[in-house]
Amino acid sequence: MLVLSVITVTPAFAEKAPTVLLSIDGFSQEQFELLAPKHLSSLRNKGLSSNALLPVYPTKTFPNHISIVTGKYPLEHGIIHNRFYSRTRNNLYSMGKTKEDPSWLLAKPLWVLAEEQGVTAATYFWPTSDANLFNTRPTFYEIYDGSHSNRQRLMQVIDWLKLPKEKRPQFITSYFSVVDSANHEHGIDSSEAKAAVAEVDQLVGEFLDVLNENDIQINLVIVSDHGMAPIKNKLLQSKVLPRVLSKNSLVVNGQTQLYVYSNNKKVLAESAKRINKKGQGRYQAYLPDSYPKHWRFAPTTQAQADVLPNLIVNAAPGIIFIEKKYQTAATHGYDIADTAQMEAVFFASGPNVKPGKVEAFENIHVFNFIAELIGVKTPADKHAINEYIVD
Repeated sequence: MLVLSVITVTPAFAEKAPTVLLSIDGFSQEQFELLAPKHLSSLRNKGLSSNALLPVYPTKTFPNHISIVTGKYPLEHGIIHNRFYSRTRNNLYSMGKTKEDPSWLLAKPLWVLAEEQGVTAATYFWPTSDANLFNTRPTFYEIYDGSHSNRQRLMQVIDWLKLPKEKRPQFITSYFSVVDSANHEHGIDSSEAKAAVAEVDQLVGEFLDVLNENDIQINLVIVSDHGMAPIKNKLLQSKVLPRVLSKNSLVVNGQTQLYVYSNNKKVLAESAKRINKKGQGRYQAYLPDSYPKHWRFAPTTQAQADVLPNLIVNAAPGIIFIEKKYQTAATHGYDIADTAQMEAVFFASGPNVKPGKVEAFENIHVFNFIAELIGVKTPADKHAINEYIVD
């Protein structure tokens, strides 16, 4: 269902070509280098690219997609995993829950900032984009429906770009999950994963051909949210956590992390020691005062403290925590400091993007890069990639 909302505000900036942000969920830098898909490689070679795009912790879908469009780390924007707990709500967050309660999200995404500043935005399935966030919706958006094909999504993007200039979106996002699904189910080296990458690559090529045929110029930014690593060992959660901890806490299993919520400091401290003694390099338990600095899990507001676990068990690459047996070949969520396999991709090309190659950078900086392209003012610091924007 295509939904249209109308907000009329006059923007005060020198307008550049429209910017389209596409996400290929689960497409790793490693996979890109391994397969060298034709059209994506051409974009990389002719435009702006990085050695890698570095995801935030944990390297899960929703935290990273939201970091890309808010410029904030997960604790700052509120979505600290695909699943976690809120003490004040006494409720579990799961993917898509912002549709029921938009207050889970603490930071404004680009399409909200754009509309507030008079810049027309359109979204097609970017995580959280079908929720009424901060009482502001994109002018054009789609309610999530997994049956929509990837081609259907790109054709709708083209239809938006064909609108008269006064109605055309200046910022458009869309999202593809086919590579992530194939990687999870079959592994990144599988024929299924290669076919999924080829499908998206072919669609990108067709998309660019249609734009050329219709003389439509855009700034195209392609990212992924995280990489993928093969699963080597599945550990039962009940074997990892001491029984006394399980009885005295609420545990949210995030596959590569166990988020433990409890007020019993003595049980937490004793359990952390027992878990680490037993871990043998397969996993590590952390209490809040020992959360690694690069996780950015030090709360500065009550809303942030509300969702932060009292203990986190973090899996080593290749390890997952399970509650019951199930089949899966690869996953993500691991600390980027532990494996380069979590590295994602970044390519940008268009009339307002200068070609070049930059070092790997954190995905939060994509936010201000796009904000400058679409003429949206933000308080975020500019990154080196902003130097590649031209009028």
